[in-house]
Formats: sequence, structure tokens, C-alpha cells
Amino acid sequence: VSTQSTGSSGINAEYGKQWYQRRVREGVFNHTLRGWRDETYSVFRGGFKSDVLFDIERAAVPILGCKSYGVHLNGYVRMSDGSMKMWLGKRSPTKAKYPGCHDNVVAGGISSGYGVWDTLVKEADEEAGMGLDYLAGIAVPAGCISYTVVNQYGTSPEVEFVYDVELPQEFVPCNKDGEVAGFELYTIEEVKELVTRDNFKTNCAAIAIDFLIRHGQITPDELPSYVEVSQILHSRFHY
Repeated sequence: VSTQSTGSSGINAEYGKQWYQRRVREGVFNHTLRGWRDETYSVFRGGFKSDVLFDIERAAVPILGCKSYGVHLNGYVRMSDGSMKMWLGKRSPTKAKYPGCHDNVVAGGISSGYGVWDTLVKEADEEAGMGLDYLAGIAVPAGCISYTVVNQYGTSPEVEFVYDVELPQEFVPCNKDGEVAGFELYTIEEVKELVTRDNFKTNCAAIAIDFLIRHGQITPDELPSYVEVSQILHSRFHY
């Protein structure tokens, strides 16, 4: 943990890192801290970008139940016949969480010191080989979704900022950091089917559903739980 209220944040961060790593070796929090990342998230006093209370190792966030923030990119292609297709990634089988599951074309948590756009640019390059020429001016901010995850790792209230980008038909994503096993271009009907399966990372499936709703690919007449799903995608936190 690195506190922002003293001049000894570097010492505190190193001490916190050593403490957590020692507990990992001892088997404490073995489920929660299994995916140690050497990456910190900022815990804010209020909403995103308000005063930072402290920074904490990403894997440890669910222990405290702190809010975390991320950014996701929906990459889609309009075909010559007018139909729409969507790029999805498949996570590396070596990932600590959700190995081998479907994922959005680009997604990443917002680390300490980063903004939303900075994170999107970094992740798009590392995960999909997508440079600024594919983002600047054409990646459109499309709001955010919010939800709370409760599982064996702890409790995680999460906010995901969402961007959409219409990609040229000839573009093919190419992973650089080894975290993605591959990409595939799916029809909208195939995406609708995939989001109902267990092999789609849960929050990424929610991002895809949000995209389908916003683009009129899921309609109220088609989905009886349309209202409930829309509300779940924009849950309110009580702290």
C-alpha cells in the first residue's frame, strides 16, 4: 500500500509490497492474491479523479472492497452488405483469472497515475496492436457501466469506461503482450449467443451487452428482461 498523505509513499509502497508477498508465500489470501500484478490502483476519497487516499496492489483491492476503474473498447466493423460484426479477443490460457475466456478487443484496469484515455491508448497498443491512428478522432466515448462483483476474491465495486471504434474491414488485431491468445470477428448473432455462455469474462460480456443495446441490436421486444438488464449495467454504489 502506498499512502498519498505523507512524504514516505515510496517506503510505504515497498513495505506493503513485501508484506503482501510474504503473506502470499505463507498461503494467506491464496485465492485473492493469486494474480499478483505488481500494479497499483488508486483509492479515491470520492469519485474518480478526486483526492487519492492511497494506492494498493491491484490483486488486493477486493479484500478492502474498494472501487476500481477500467476502460474497455468495442471494436466493430460495418460490412459491405450493411451488417455489423464485432471483434472479440480470447484471453491467454496462462491468465490468473478467466483463462481462455472471451474478452473485449481491448480492456484494462486504470492504474495509479493514469487517466482513461492514457490507459486506452496503452492497452490498445499492447493488446491489439492498435495505434493512435486507429483511436484518435474515431474512438468514441460511450459512457460507462457499473456493477459489484462478489466472489471468492472479495467484493469489487467496479466502473468501466466504454469506448466504441469502427474499424476498417482490412484491420486485424495483433496482440503484443502475450495476454491474448487470439482474436476473431463475430457476427452480431454470434456475439448474442456468446454472451450467454460461461466462457466469456463476466464484465466483458456486460460491456458487449451494453454495446448491443446501444446500437439497437437487442430490443425491448426481443428481451423480456430488457429493463432489468439495463438497470444492472448501471448499478449505483452506496459508498
